[in-house]
Amino acid sequence: MAVIEKIRSKSGVLIGIIGFSLVAFILGDLFSSKNGFFAGSDNTVGIIGGKKVDLMDYNSRVEEYVENYKTQSNSQTVDQATMDQIREQAWKKFVDDMVLGEQYSKLGLTCSPDELFDMVQGKNIDPQIRQAFTDPKTGQFNPSAVISFLKNKDQDPKTAAQWLAFEKSLKEARIAQKYKDLVKGGLYVSNYEAKENFIEMNRTANVKYVMIPYTSLVDSTIAVSDADLKAVYNENLKKYKQPDSRTVEYVAFNVKPSEIDIKASSTEFAKLFEEFKATSNDSSFMVANSDQPLDDTYHKKGTLPFNIDSVMFSAAIGTVMGPFDMNGAYSASKLIAVKTMADSVKARHILIKIEPGKSDVAKATGDSIITAIKGGAKFEDMAAKYSIDQAANAKGGDLGWFNYQMMVQPFSEACFSSSKGALITVETQFGLHVIEVTDMSAASRQVKVATLVKKVEPSAKTIQNIFTKANEFANKFNTSDSFDKGIKDQNLTKLTEQNIQENNRQVGGFENSRELIRWSFKAKAGEVSKAFDFGNAYVVAKVTDIREKGTSTIEQVKEQLTAEARKDKKALMFIDQLTKAGSSNIDAIASKVKQMVMPAENISFASPFLGNAGFEGAVVGNLMTLKPGQISKPIKGNSGVYVIVVNNFNETTLPKEFKESANQIKQQLQGRAQYEVENALKEKADITDHRGRFY
Repeated sequence: MAVIEKIRSKSGVLIGIIGFSLVAFILGDLFSSKNGFFAGSDNTVGIIGGKKVDLMDYNSRVEEYVENYKTQSNSQTVDQATMDQIREQAWKKFVDDMVLGEQYSKLGLTCSPDELFDMVQGKNIDPQIRQAFTDPKTGQFNPSAVISFLKNKDQDPKTAAQWLAFEKSLKEARIAQKYKDLVKGGLYVSNYEAKENFIEMNRTANVKYVMIPYTSLVDSTIAVSDADLKAVYNENLKKYKQPDSRTVEYVAFNVKPSEIDIKASSTEFAKLFEEFKATSNDSSFMVANSDQPLDDTYHKKGTLPFNIDSVMFSAAIGTVMGPFDMNGAYSASKLIAVKTMADSVKARHILIKIEPGKSDVAKATGDSIITAIKGGAKFEDMAAKYSIDQAANAKGGDLGWFNYQMMVQPFSEACFSSSKGALITVETQFGLHVIEVTDMSAASRQVKVATLVKKVEPSAKTIQNIFTKANEFANKFNTSDSFDKGIKDQNLTKLTEQNIQENNRQVGGFENSRELIRWSFKAKAGEVSKAFDFGNAYVVAKVTDIREKGTSTIEQVKEQLTAEARKDKKALMFIDQLTKAGSSNIDAIASKVKQMVMPAENISFASPFLGNAGFEGAVVGNLMTLKPGQISKPIKGNSGVYVIVVNNFNETTLPKEFKESANQIKQQLQGRAQYEVENALKEKADITDHRGRFY
């Protein structure tokens, strides 16, 4: 079973929540019933390449992944973050199957039984199999263990089913690799390309230039017409592609303590403070009363909070400092223990696995290891033979130097309470440690401090008052115009969240704000929401912009278009100025347009940056075509319009052949090819993800 657990951990498939099967069954009944609650609704969670992905099919895969996750993690529950990852992985599998899988099928790519045998038992063992069946003691792959496992796997139906799923993933990975290899194998770099690349990488220019910056003309002086905007829009349609998104404006009624709450908390903490000073059982008192657990570690001077550090190292045990107002909490600190001990320790260890209920067996093994070491056995040999900490074993079990806080408490306590050269054992949640303390720093006074913390929380009455205020706002100002008026009248702060997409999880950093996102995709422009409860705030929102998937309208990108149109008009004006300034001498041109001549050295086509002007691809591309001493025509750049003269080119000696350059280009192309091909196929498939309607 240990082997199959390793294979499960390598399958890369997440899985499960309690009761999911029951929920899926109930939902299935509702969705399939003609008279059900959802009768007539669209149960499509997405569209991939024109084909719909049904909610029940998607849920079925999610459920499968959930169960796998529960098996791998030995857990019966799944937190929300993991559930989100599971759903994302399930969706990605649909996309890969329906987009890439179609390409595999068209090309006739398969994984034959012989190939699968070769990956599992043959000469080309898959890395996952090799790792799962490698002896941790010898580090050697054990083929006979594979055969033994395969002979016995059918004795456990669950193990057999998991193996079949693993085999399926092996075949899918092999087919995907074949596709990647085909794409990479289709890439070719000619000798001409390799030569040009070599020149681009190694040929540089030293230049002088005059640039009229766009910022030299105030934007407001440049009139832009609707025709200008339309012209820029039509020339750059690809730039204005957009996903389905929403923009909302909202007000947040933050749930925070009132002045009455703060005063009541202060009074309560004052009483608690007196009890804290008097108690002799600090651990129990902290468990019962503190919002922050007891710090059970020892601290050296300089590592405690600044407000207590200078006092605690010269105080007597039992000294209490406080109360302190921590901006949202009250605190007090008590010195509860003092030790003279090393600041840091160097040690090595042998970690022995403790089987359930067999601590005594592990302890006996640890004692026998210590006896062997004292009898002359080498520590590193014992570590290699017995320790399950492979990382430390690579260094003979050495853990290097560490302070008290760096290790789990029992381990640190054992090390720092010992002396240099001591051989000891201690049990932690990781197993039984056989420890040798190899070195220690100089001893100093260290302290253990209990810090009592009580957060100032809003009372139930305060929370109810804030909710009432938010609810009244949502009911009273429930139209687009009145929403804005209400914000102004009540002197509230209006916040904006742009480009909200259907599968986003949060708005404005608020936890549990998924409900607002789902609402925004059902609401109309100008619609005002109810008061949403986000735990730490009540939020009322208004949809201000609805953008459908496709190309933005001119109105939606008017600000961008206006900036670009102004830039184009300025460029035409500056080109005219530079043209009229002549082309015989760069200094004369600069004088006429009242700009400075700027030098720039070692400019290359491969790195088209021009001095302080930044990235100027078009400008550098043009200057590389000039002859030394030749003055360019005016060139429209990103920061302004340029005129350039090349002082000289730094030429490079060409090699006899360009294999190295060709290999560099090929490696770059191969590195980009796979994800760019996949992205192109997915873009062509026109994927629409509607999971946000259901989760």
